[in-house]
Amino acid sequence: MNHAEARSGRSAASGFSLLETLVALVILSLALGALYQAAAGATRNIRVAEQYTRAVALAESMLSEHSYVVEPNMSLAGEFEEFTWQVLSWPVPDPAGATAAEDDPLPVQGLPLQYLQVWVRWPGPSKQRELDLLTVVPFRGLLE
Repeated sequence: MNHAEARSGRSAASGFSLLETLVALVILSLALGALYQAAAGATRNIRVAEQYTRAVALAESMLSEHSYVVEPNMSLAGEFEEFTWQVLSWPVPDPAGATAAEDDPLPVQGLPLQYLQVWVRWPGPSKQRELDLLTVVPFRGLLE
């Protein structure tokens, strides 16, 4: 035993005390618990992102299916898997009464247009989730 070991009361062969081992285990368990919570949160976020991706695909397919409107103020609704969807249309106001500045491009006159809105809703863990897309499409009923 050398002089420094004699002063501290420890020998080179001694290991960790029970208290040091317990503190290390507590720190390890806290770190593992935080890691588990982070992994669970990431899994939940992936599930939500997957649902939003499927909802966007459904809404975009509804928009492409209704690339033009054949009746004014159309309203359709339906279900697909866990999603419920609704398609609405209404007339775009005629810009004929609007006055444009000299450097503004003139609006296209006489082209009947309809707003087309698609809502997709699905249940979430705490509240209902919703996606809303809006576009403008031609009104074919008056063109033919």
